[in-house]
Amino acid sequence: MQIGTNGRDGLGQDTLLYPVSKVADMFSISKKSVHRLLSRGLLESSSAFRHKRVTRASIEKFMSNTRNGGTI
Repeated sequence: MQIGTNGRDGLGQDTLLYPVSKVADMFSISKKSVHRLLSRGLLESSSAFRHKRVTRASIEKFMSNTRNGGTI
């Protein structure tokens, strides 16, 4: 399991968890906005580490829902 980035932009297929700052960069939003998405349940995170990490599956699900005209 790799945590963080693998040197590529976007979602690396071998990266399972992303720090909030990386997710903010991917979506071009603030870290505070990522925390809002987490608190609203629109993104899921792992708290197994000292800082929250957003799951790749959660990001993909969020992208799929918003890309297909889903509501936020």
